[in-house]
Amino acid sequence: MHRALFAGLALILAGGAGAIHAQTPGGPPSSPPQAAAANGEVRGTVTDADIKAPIGRASIAVRVRGETPILAGAIAGTDGSFRIQGLRPGTYTLRATYIGYGPKIQEFTIDPASPRASVNVGLSKVAVALQGVEVTAEREAVTIEPDRNSYRAKDVAATATNASDVLDAVPSVQVDGEGKVSLRGNENVAIQINGRPAPIRGPQLAAYLRQIPASIVDRIEVVPTPSARYDPEGMAGIINIVLKQNADLGTSGGVTLGSATAAGRYNGSGNVANQTGPWTLFGSYGFNSDDREIVGINDRERYNALRVPLSITEQDILGQNGNTGHNFNTTVDYKINNRDVLTNVLALNLRNSTDNSVSAYTELNGSRTLLDRYDRVRDTDAKAFVFDYTLAFKRTLEPRKHELASEIRLNRSKDDDHTRLWRQSLANPLSRVEGEDNDTDALTRQVVGQVDYTRTLAERTKLETGYKGTGRWLDRDYVVRKDVTGTGSWVDSDLSNDFTFNEQVQAAYGVLSHGIGKFELQGGLRAEYANRDFSLTKTAESFPFSYTSLFPSAVANYKLSDASQAKISYSRRIRRPGTQELNPFPVFFDVHNLFLGNPELSPEYTDAFELGFTRSGQLGTLQLSPFYRRTTDIIRVDINTADVFEGREVTSVSFTNLATSNSWGTDVNGQLRLGKKYSAFGSFNVFKMVTDGGSESTLGSNAVTWSTRFNGTAQVTETLTLQGSYFYRAPTKIERGEFSRTQMANLSLRQKIMSDKATISLRVVDPFNTMGMKIRTGDDNIMQFTERKFGVRAAFLTFQYNFGQAPKIRQPRPEDQPAPTTGFPSG
Repeated sequence: MHRALFAGLALILAGGAGAIHAQTPGGPPSSPPQAAAANGEVRGTVTDADIKAPIGRASIAVRVRGETPILAGAIAGTDGSFRIQGLRPGTYTLRATYIGYGPKIQEFTIDPASPRASVNVGLSKVAVALQGVEVTAEREAVTIEPDRNSYRAKDVAATATNASDVLDAVPSVQVDGEGKVSLRGNENVAIQINGRPAPIRGPQLAAYLRQIPASIVDRIEVVPTPSARYDPEGMAGIINIVLKQNADLGTSGGVTLGSATAAGRYNGSGNVANQTGPWTLFGSYGFNSDDREIVGINDRERYNALRVPLSITEQDILGQNGNTGHNFNTTVDYKINNRDVLTNVLALNLRNSTDNSVSAYTELNGSRTLLDRYDRVRDTDAKAFVFDYTLAFKRTLEPRKHELASEIRLNRSKDDDHTRLWRQSLANPLSRVEGEDNDTDALTRQVVGQVDYTRTLAERTKLETGYKGTGRWLDRDYVVRKDVTGTGSWVDSDLSNDFTFNEQVQAAYGVLSHGIGKFELQGGLRAEYANRDFSLTKTAESFPFSYTSLFPSAVANYKLSDASQAKISYSRRIRRPGTQELNPFPVFFDVHNLFLGNPELSPEYTDAFELGFTRSGQLGTLQLSPFYRRTTDIIRVDINTADVFEGREVTSVSFTNLATSNSWGTDVNGQLRLGKKYSAFGSFNVFKMVTDGGSESTLGSNAVTWSTRFNGTAQVTETLTLQGSYFYRAPTKIERGEFSRTQMANLSLRQKIMSDKATISLRVVDPFNTMGMKIRTGDDNIMQFTERKFGVRAAFLTFQYNFGQAPKIRQPRPEDQPAPTTGFPSG
């Protein structure tokens, strides 16, 4: 039934485009209603001032003389001609720009007696040099908009090798040694790629981000309080990775090769783009190998009621984690006519990971008398393949003012994991007992249908509305076999289980933006109906759950002056529990630690409030963002240190819904520019979190923590760039425990060669070997101390070569394109 629903939706979306076309007969689309006197127009031709040849696709911007906002705009045709209508009587300035040419401004006048003006513009060539894969006459490194901050990848992480490295250099964002991404210290952040949810979620996302080459990452957008237009998942907000997808005229591309001092760490990638007539094509391939040595300890002590030690276990871990993967992306755009574009996006990801580790155990009694010593060996091999395809249609009735977009997205993810564990004696390493084989076979399918409509209702009023339906189906088989005596007599274990998980979400939204004087206002509402069914095959149990949610959002932005602005924003978010958190069958981390899901978990909701003040000047930009978040039904780890499983004392880890969590703090982000040679980014974040377990739980916390990041760049010569970064996060208290401090530094050099067509980069990651994790947790029964070093430290040498033109479409810039009708992006 659900598949039939989404098949019907696909037909509706495809037919909707034709219906709109039928309602708008041939000829250019009509403009929004204006006063009867607005019948003036300007037309002309853009040519090369020297050879008088027409310049196709030049950008035209029209302003009222003496004013800053762009009133109207156009893109010149292939013959250099342009025409802009709907102008009232008055005097205007026309600005023409095109890559490789200096901009030209000319004045013209519209009056009732002569409503048509003719302006012919001759542009003169200027020297333009390619830098990396983009031109030097570029956008700002940091762009601050009412609802987001955008960071250009080549400025925050000039020598990064993959998308994970780029994210780790962005202010307020952190990527830990395992690849988990957090925003303002919160790992519950939604990761998007080109405005769409990442095709992979959960623990596999970290490996996927390492497969995306940094050379195709254009910018990172940080959206802490998204509007109702966006999916409400991600309690901390949204991080959108914007890739370079398309091309300027002609063919272009690039090749990147890199290797590290650590064995097994190397990468290679390439991209090519072409734009010919109505076709625009972009393709990229990346390969990444990342082998790391993992070292650590797990020490635990058990106590009696008088806090006297009963037993002590010391565990030393030495392991080798390997990750290899291939990532292929392609985008094909076909411009059907001047208004309609059909887009095909295909992403394929194939990856393999291994975990080979030995844990050396020392068992002591309460007086630290040796009881036993032995090793436990772990050998894991995991393979995964992801197929993700999007078919999208967009009709532009009036650029950035009146648009209709629809898309169907199909995703299929296959995961196969095999793990073998055993215990071996130190006296006889060939003696293997307590053997265990774990095999996981999982298949996830997802279908998404979406339609979005944008319409400018008045000069500074815009409506955005749409619908999104999502269906996800997961089938997972988990087979456990044991050989207790080590004789090869394998038998099935009661730990084996398999389940199915189905989830459907139907959502509709509306967002209205309006400008009044110096205010830009936006309000929105998203309504969702969601249902899930978690079914266990072994026990024939089913845990259905359905719920309706409303997600309001609001932003008020006030322009204090040309250099400063203030804002207040609100957004409601949701975190839906994952399948691992729901699965009640036990999974052992090791012999002492057991994981159990909770199928009765409810989603948690967060109401996020944020203030903002931004000040810009010749030396840079300063942004202050105090925030407050209140979360209800918060999902938290529930540790039972006195649990018993199969007659054995274990520490079990599960999840529970607590009553509330309140956090508040502030972000300070700054950009400093000292001429063309020196620039820096910096961020400081401090917040307090108070968690209340409610009347039925003793869990709770009350803690203050802070973090800071600095990124500095020096242009040593015209071709040599030096960059350094440092991150620090203070100790953080959690329920029944504390995380120790975290810190890491990076250094890099980039040298341009071959007339700026190529670069050689040297990047040193974690030179002081400080990246790691320490956590102390426990209660009156047990205290456990865990420490890990993730083998991050390495030196990378990378070579990048680019040919042709920059492999990307120039993003619409304020000075080149008609500005949005309000101060908010169109999405």
